[in-house]
Amino acid sequence: MTGAGDPLDPGEVPFEFQELFFSRTDPAGIILFGNSVFQRISHYPWHELLNKPHKIVRHPDTPRAVFWLLWDTLKQGRPIGAFVKNRAKDGRPYWVFAIVTPIEGGYLSVRLRPSGPLFDVVRGYYPELAARERREGLKPQDSAAILAGTLAELGFADYPSFMAEALAGELAARDRHLERDPDPALKLFADLLEKAKALLGHAQEIAVAYARNEHVPFNFRVLAAQLGQEGAAIAVISNNYAVLSHEMQAILDQFTESARSVFNAINRGLFLICTARIQRELLSCFKSEPEQEGMPRDTEIVLLTRQQEEYSALAYESLKAIAQSARGFGHACLEMSRLATGLEVMRVMGKVECARHDTQRDRMDELLRDLEGFQRTVSGALKAIEQVNRSIQRDSETLLARAA
Repeated sequence: MTGAGDPLDPGEVPFEFQELFFSRTDPAGIILFGNSVFQRISHYPWHELLNKPHKIVRHPDTPRAVFWLLWDTLKQGRPIGAFVKNRAKDGRPYWVFAIVTPIEGGYLSVRLRPSGPLFDVVRGYYPELAARERREGLKPQDSAAILAGTLAELGFADYPSFMAEALAGELAARDRHLERDPDPALKLFADLLEKAKALLGHAQEIAVAYARNEHVPFNFRVLAAQLGQEGAAIAVISNNYAVLSHEMQAILDQFTESARSVFNAINRGLFLICTARIQRELLSCFKSEPEQEGMPRDTEIVLLTRQQEEYSALAYESLKAIAQSARGFGHACLEMSRLATGLEVMRVMGKVECARHDTQRDRMDELLRDLEGFQRTVSGALKAIEQVNRSIQRDSETLLARAA
């Protein structure tokens, strides 16, 4: 991806950072309602917007992959956020960050003006991907796979982690433009995300170290066989080590998945917290707008209020889920620590026994060094993991206390 200049290029439809606009559609994406900001920015009169497909404002620079992801997620009953380049009736473009959520009888799309750190990256990349879609005749899902690969190169595990960080960045940027104090919840979540990434990194470190050393028990058995009767004790130690190593292999996937569960819970919580906040602000803005002729607002206010309350509740539940995931990962750490301690005991016993033999000494020393390096890696990673995980639990409890 490449960057691109000023947040609002000449020729774009202007709108202010404090402005929020929304539209409500039926399940097929047909526009049923929108606020005055949406109508003004799109430059369409209401009779050309209502009962029309929302793609009436679609700009060809927005890749089809984005809309494929959007609809695929919404059809699963989940919300989604995305940068979108739209086009007004007069042909001028305008960029938004859209948060689209399922709502009674269809979908709600809330949009804000983007200027966060990921916006420049995205708006330089979208036209490239859209052009590639046309040039190569890509199916939307194939283009979505290319987008996922690009996000991975940028360090994002998946699209949900990207959209959560992007939305948080947009709200922080919006606060700066509006000269508001930084949102303390966003700061806490930023710290949580860094800690979650550290958890994943340390879990992967253990997995890599295991893969690098899983041959050691077998090599010890070979060594014991070469020593014959004198290697009987080493053979027993090697077998015991192999049993513990096999147990560790069996829980490694579960251990890594537990770390990812914490990471995913934090990303989901961040997105829901941000969504609930922007919906509160939208509701306040909409209530202050004058009523548009032929566009009664009472039903929309009821729907928006219900939606805001629902996502506030979901955000609160997500905070509890973060704390729960962190506690679950704590249990996984205890199990991994138990196995690591057992492996360390086997290593020490092996070291004592090997010291009794003069033959094959160089080979014994090499294997023992491998084991020692493995134990040191596992021990260090587990110690770091336990500290980070405790910190995540404390931060999630702080967020829960603030939200209560």
